[in-house]
Amino acid sequence: MQILDRIIIFIFTVLLIFISLIMIGSAVELIPQSYITAFINQYYGQAVVGVIGAILLLVALRILYPLFKKKEKNKNTIVRENSLGQIRISLLAIDALVNKAVTQTRGVKEVESKLKVGEKGLNIFLEVIVTPDINIPEISEELQESIKEYLKQTTGVVVGQIEVLVDKVAQDSNLRVE
Repeated sequence: MQILDRIIIFIFTVLLIFISLIMIGSAVELIPQSYITAFINQYYGQAVVGVIGAILLLVALRILYPLFKKKEKNKNTIVRENSLGQIRISLLAIDALVNKAVTQTRGVKEVESKLKVGEKGLNIFLEVIVTPDINIPEISEELQESIKEYLKQTTGVVVGQIEVLVDKVAQDSNLRVE
């Protein structure tokens, strides 16, 4: 939710609380109705009351708008178009392909990936655990290149950026002490 929407909702809610307290006060005769109408007539004319009413109506409609807006179906998919129509590939499917490409790389023990569709293409963030016997800069670059090429070949998806975080270096349990 945008900050402007939050401010509008806050102001509208405070205004509704104020109006409801006045109405309750009028209903239980704490505030006579003649005071309310006299206050409005003295300080505000009919035109001002009409404008305030129109503004409140627009704010209420703005608050209700998201309830009736169609949800985007393409949020978790990448859409490609060809002459026959649209092709949608879910981010889950692409994530599985990324994980397959990463696990085929020698020296990577575990991987966690996060995908996000950006303006320049698909952005991929990888957290990997590697074996202690590899060159980290080389394997990171190899991962970036292999993922980019693999996704291009299998899905045709444009990869914008691939960030690799080597989270841990795995302790090799197969080492023998003599």
